[in-house]
Amino acid sequence: MKVSLGIITKEFNTLDPIEQFLGNASKYGHSIYSIVIVYSHNCDFKLIEKLRKRTKVFPVKINSFISGRCDLLNMGISVESINTLLNSPTLDTYGLVPYGIYRNYAVIEAMLTGSEVLVFIDTDVYPKVLTEHEGEVVEREIDFIGRHLEYLKREDVIITTSDYSGYYIIPPMKFDGMKELLIGLQKEAVYGYILESNKHKCLNLDNYYNRRVFDTDKILGGNVAIKLKGFRSLPPFFSTVYTVNGEAILTRGEDTLLGLRFKEIDKKCIDIDTKIFHDTYSNYPEVPDIRSTADIKDRFYYACLGWIGRNPFLNWIMGRDIEEVKGYQMENIKIGAKAVAKYLNDERFLILPKALEISYKQLNKVIKEYNRTLNSWNEFIEKFDRKEEVIGENINDKSFSA
Repeated sequence: MKVSLGIITKEFNTLDPIEQFLGNASKYGHSIYSIVIVYSHNCDFKLIEKLRKRTKVFPVKINSFISGRCDLLNMGISVESINTLLNSPTLDTYGLVPYGIYRNYAVIEAMLTGSEVLVFIDTDVYPKVLTEHEGEVVEREIDFIGRHLEYLKREDVIITTSDYSGYYIIPPMKFDGMKELLIGLQKEAVYGYILESNKHKCLNLDNYYNRRVFDTDKILGGNVAIKLKGFRSLPPFFSTVYTVNGEAILTRGEDTLLGLRFKEIDKKCIDIDTKIFHDTYSNYPEVPDIRSTADIKDRFYYACLGWIGRNPFLNWIMGRDIEEVKGYQMENIKIGAKAVAKYLNDERFLILPKALEISYKQLNKVIKEYNRTLNSWNEFIEKFDRKEEVIGENINDKSFSA
């Protein structure tokens, strides 16, 4: 299979961690067909040329994807659908691009350039896992590509994914009202984990020797491999931008929809139990201290707003009673917001109930945006499949005449 790496970033200005993944693939005998780099602001093309000495590289800038637009037009895709898939109005307005658009760009370019499998890696993950040995944390390199391909080779599997080792995005903390905060953020499932953070410090460790592989509907966008032909059965990535007090906020969970789809199709998503190292705060092994580190506090604040912005649409797509869920979350977020603002000595968190109200008010707008995206995506997949069929028919005709 032609395996490509997909990287999404605001600015492409370092070969870290791409070089590590290329070296890891080579070490274990895997060929990387190409690297697709989707960026929105700046790109160091000297680094692109260095990468091209090792494999094909396709840098793509958001809102400047001229070659892609031409390819889609030549396939017969409508201008309206092309604009829906490739235009990000929020880039010019706010300097932000929804994560879903970034990832869809990567998928489209990978498909147009001949990839069969696209492996997304985030810019702060590495092809190794953190394990525990005799009470000490140890880094171990793993066959990253091999572990994904081991299951992607199965006909019934179209996505492989796994979690991370390293510090969780919700760092160690404990305060009265934390449970209510997590309920309001729709992250209550991790309450017990965070509550015990004084023991494990929110450091997820990989089970290196005894992997537990299982079917899943939880997809992690920075550690996922996708058979591109699988998009015949899958929706696009999708997320939005919303504004709170005039500030634009990126919603999270652009990969959630893919997981939900597996309940309706006869294909599988497999968790390969390979928790690659996520250097969440760029300072591992330092234990994150949210109360005294401004960057960590900022990251958590925007994560909270991102989850809040995602949740109404997630609840709608899952068929939940919107008013009931909203009421329950609002009741809890009012308590949780005050509690976390006091705990972190940061009044910004008091805005969380208002953000929740705003996110639910814009739900109908988000649903319409999603339906436009889905329709445009379906048109792309249909026309792309037809293009592949025509190419196949032409090859067969030439073979027969020869």
